[in-house]
Amino acid sequence: MNSLAVLGILACGLAALLLYAYCLLAEHRDAGQLQRLRESLLYRQLKAQMQAIAHHDIDEVRIECSGITVTSVSPAHTLLSFSFKQNGNSLRNDTFTGMYAELLARDFPLLAQKTAYKLERYKVYRLNGKPERACAFIMRRGYKDYLLAERSPAQLKIY
Repeated sequence: MNSLAVLGILACGLAALLLYAYCLLAEHRDAGQLQRLRESLLYRQLKAQMQAIAHHDIDEVRIECSGITVTSVSPAHTLLSFSFKQNGNSLRNDTFTGMYAELLARDFPLLAQKTAYKLERYKVYRLNGKPERACAFIMRRGYKDYLLAERSPAQLKIY
């Protein structure tokens, strides 16, 4: 009975080591894919355009297979509409939307702050009925109220 327990513990330990090695390999592969995407011309163009509008208060960043849309808080309008097809690559899939979201969160740390933005995943149904996954960094209500109060001129209260 004792040898069966030892054999079970060894089997569990071996399985844990194999899972750990598989996770390390997958993490290394993902890091390589992110690095290749970061070095691509398309992402460098997007990053340059995002840096140009970084001084605005960004309300929402929507990342879909067709492109990326950035809207501002006040006044509410579209700051950036980056179409993948217009910029030379129309072959995007669901994997790229997640990778773009991760790279934007790494390169623009404000998007990764849990108190300022939340990452929401949703589906977009195209005209052909095919669902596509998409992501959106949406500004939290408390942070938006804080920004609007800070940016508004001083108001006098008459009692």
